[in-house]
Amino acid sequence: MEVLSTIAEIIRDLLIFVAAMTGLLIALVVVVSKLPDSNPLKRLLTALTYRVGATAAAGALAIPIEPIPGIDALYDFAVPIVLIWYWFTFFRDAWRMSKASPPYQQRRIAQDGR
Repeated sequence: MEVLSTIAEIIRDLLIFVAAMTGLLIALVVVVSKLPDSNPLKRLLTALTYRVGATAAAGALAIPIEPIPGIDALYDFAVPIVLIWYWFTFFRDAWRMSKASPPYQQRRIAQDGR
């Protein structure tokens, strides 16, 4: 009985952690959504939310497609390839964005010393 109590406490703590992280993610999305469209953080978070949404949609779409024999096999083969490519483009673009030079105004301020 003590083992079940310990497992219940671990699951409860994990659920609390997931709820706290979800709350922090929502707060981050709200704060970043207030930034201007040209802000790199906003562009990165927008791309990330599109990827997470596409991954969740692919998983949700797999449930009704599973009973159909021919389409199921095609779906199981094609969707992971498409998702891997989609996530690869996210990391590739994020890497390029991190290596890009700062905007003109920031370079000018750095050169002027103001």
